[in-house]
Amino acid sequence: MTIRTMAMILLLASSAVSLFGQSAKFTHTSTGSCAGGLTSAAPVDVQKEFNPSGWMGDGEKGKQYVQIVPVAGEKARVGNENGQVTKIHYQPGPVGWAGVYWLSPANNWGDKPPKQIQGASKVVFWAAGQKGGEIVEFKAGGVTGKACQDSFEQSTGQIALTKEWKRYEIPLRKSPGALPVVGAFAWIASSDGNPAGLFFYVDGVRYE
Repeated sequence: MTIRTMAMILLLASSAVSLFGQSAKFTHTSTGSCAGGLTSAAPVDVQKEFNPSGWMGDGEKGKQYVQIVPVAGEKARVGNENGQVTKIHYQPGPVGWAGVYWLSPANNWGDKPPKQIQGASKVVFWAAGQKGGEIVEFKAGGVTGKACQDSFEQSTGQIALTKEWKRYEIPLRKSPGALPVVGAFAWIASSDGNPAGLFFYVDGVRYE
């Protein structure tokens, strides 16, 4: 093997290590159109600063299968200052699953600059089922495919809700700068886990 051949092998190996290292980093794919999103410092109230407008699955057919409404006095949670929580109903339709993302601004699937959140290391929220045993997945991030997109996707996996309020956390890999967030929070439920449909409640969703 010549010295020149050995040098080429070492160069290729070095490039492969470098590319692998880059793919493992927590980065944000961005273009010039993504610059300039509003920045908020944690804690950030998702239910105030984002809009539940990213309807998916059966939810794309509108309120025929999915309803999301604020309610007061129906499912009180200790620590909730205004007494209002978000009630969600999903009745399985032809697609067999549904979900909704909280986006900013409303209906922004990545066509507009995302909100920037500074100093957050986790998403915390409260959830409860109407009866208990409802199967739901909650997630943060994961909106991709457009000019602006999330650089992360974290999920609770499918969990069985309890009838009483329970606090959950979704850990985030803390960004050295402001974290661009398109899909701040989402729930997903399917007919497999909930063949008769389900009612559940969400409250206190925050980036902290």
